[in-house]
Amino acid sequence: MKGISIIGLAMGAGLTLAACSTPAPKPLEARNVSAPLQLPAGLASRYQPGETVALAAPTTLFLHPLVKGETAAKLPPGALVKLKSRVLNAEGPWWLIEGQNAAGWVSEKTLPTQ
Repeated sequence: MKGISIIGLAMGAGLTLAACSTPAPKPLEARNVSAPLQLPAGLASRYQPGETVALAAPTTLFLHPLVKGETAAKLPPGALVKLKSRVLNAEGPWWLIEGQNAAGWVSEKTLPTQ
């Protein structure tokens, strides 16, 4: 008898909870979304992430995108590096680059002109 009453209570609680459930919220729809198609002059870059570049001069890699930051490595002229990502800070644009044996940050000013 106890077993039947416990099952009855559990079933009743389940039905009560099911009756109290709320419907899932509707997904939000984007409206009036606009973004600039091009970056303003000075913020745009001639480089793209994933691009491979040959360094024209000896280049210092930094651990952080700061001119006075800690040095990670130095790469010789002609070293091929892959551009990973770009950031902008008060010192200008910086690229996270990856070479054959080193990775770090370089100022975009130090990359060769194309």
